[in-house]
Amino acid sequence: MKKQFKYLLLFILFFTTFVIRTYHFGVFKRPNVNESETANGGTWIGKEKFGINQMILKGTPFQRGLQSGNFTSSLLEKQEDELVNQLKNWIPNPILLQGFVLASILWFQGFDKYFEPWMLEEIYGVSKYAPKKYDYLADGFTRKAAYHGVHEIGQMIVDKGPEGMACTVVALPWKGKWVLGRTFDFEGGRIFDTEKIVKWVFPKNGNAFVSIIWAGMVGAVTGVNNKGIYVSINAGGSSDFSRVGTPTTLVLLKILQESSTMEEAIKILKQEKTFITDIFVILDQKNGQLYRIEKSPKKMAAILITEGTVITNHLIDPIWKDDSTNISRQENLTTVAREIQGKKMLEKLKNKKLSSSQIDNEILKILRDKGEVDGKPLHLGNRRAIDALIATHAVIFNSVENILYVSKGPGVSGPLIGFDLKASFEKQGPVMTRILARDENVSDEMFTKIRNSNKELKVAQDLISQKKCKEAKSVIDQSAELFKEQSIYYETLGNWYECEGELDLARMAWKKSLALYPPYKQTVKMLEEKISP
Repeated sequence: MKKQFKYLLLFILFFTTFVIRTYHFGVFKRPNVNESETANGGTWIGKEKFGINQMILKGTPFQRGLQSGNFTSSLLEKQEDELVNQLKNWIPNPILLQGFVLASILWFQGFDKYFEPWMLEEIYGVSKYAPKKYDYLADGFTRKAAYHGVHEIGQMIVDKGPEGMACTVVALPWKGKWVLGRTFDFEGGRIFDTEKIVKWVFPKNGNAFVSIIWAGMVGAVTGVNNKGIYVSINAGGSSDFSRVGTPTTLVLLKILQESSTMEEAIKILKQEKTFITDIFVILDQKNGQLYRIEKSPKKMAAILITEGTVITNHLIDPIWKDDSTNISRQENLTTVAREIQGKKMLEKLKNKKLSSSQIDNEILKILRDKGEVDGKPLHLGNRRAIDALIATHAVIFNSVENILYVSKGPGVSGPLIGFDLKASFEKQGPVMTRILARDENVSDEMFTKIRNSNKELKVAQDLISQKKCKEAKSVIDQSAELFKEQSIYYETLGNWYECEGELDLARMAWKKSLALYPPYKQTVKMLEEKISP
């Protein structure tokens, strides 16, 4: 007995040492900064003025981080509440949750080596305002750095589940230059739309730039600098793999802050090691060059764009023609459907002579397209659509007139606010110009009903999987009161009938679901199997 106790004690000591050592390695080392620096110098403009939060940051990286954290401290807590609640929904057991954190630390060891010192300095400044209540997961600095890998984590699991991210870029040549439109779809929570931030940065060293971000984010997903370099990312997918690398949002940040030409931007992309596959869209406003760059941890293809196009979430260069992940995305997700629909709409504009008052609205129509199949419109919120009501921001960059439009929200349904970039960079603050009108077909109330209906249906599906049929029915009824004429509603209703043993009624519901064009091949196949005799 004593011998067994001795072995048990040795195991506990070994395991405790292992855990402590792992957490120690998982902590980001604090950068060497002047801790006496203050948050002075920046400006916060709440969304009551422009309809979108505006943040102006100046000074050293650490100063900018302090300014950002100071301005957004309450938003930092609300955002982390949203993210951690989602994590707890996936892993409700607190012991398993800590195990997941431990496993993540082990997996991503060495991640910090891919952050440049100035990036870590700014993130460290933000982390000074991180909520303490989540320190049981990791310290504030480590968490704020790790959140810059959320895009990477999301893309790693896209191909394991039924739903994928669905960003779309539309590019139309006009007067020798380009007008670009893009939607950024991210479902981390509604706060990433309602409290998004237009961030104007005037660094001590490097280019001034504007990007659309959320609280605590040092990196970027969409931005333009004062040299006329526009850059954004669309999620891609390939079979190439790397355990760690530089988060692509920070690669975008580096391009914005350090590139004055297309050549410099592409050089940065070549040099950086990323650990997922992404599609970068880069425009050099001065010479009108537009590139689609497909980059994985091992390969990179730079494609010069010379005519109107639509960019979604699959790779098109021949180097990927046999890539199984890319093929799967085209066959099973919505990327091809959105590309085809967007190009069809672009084709109608090909020979039109559009005025400056028309061009931006035509691009916006494409970004707001709700989709169709065989000439029949899809239901609102269908994932096959370019606008599936899931965008956290939409942007139109008119490089001829140097105007950047940003969606007020919700999604792409609200108006887009235009900012005069030349005047804004000169003034070192936002200068508003035109406004593009809201979507007349989707009110804020309808947008909210559809989103909430889908949220209720996910709850109902979980209850059905647990055989809690009675509880599921009341949730389904709540969803129906909000918005039921969608494929997922009838799919879930059919699953409930099946749960109750009413197979004839279940098949009727599943047939109705199929008639409303489910967006994913996997769902179509499953429904067809269910309704077959």
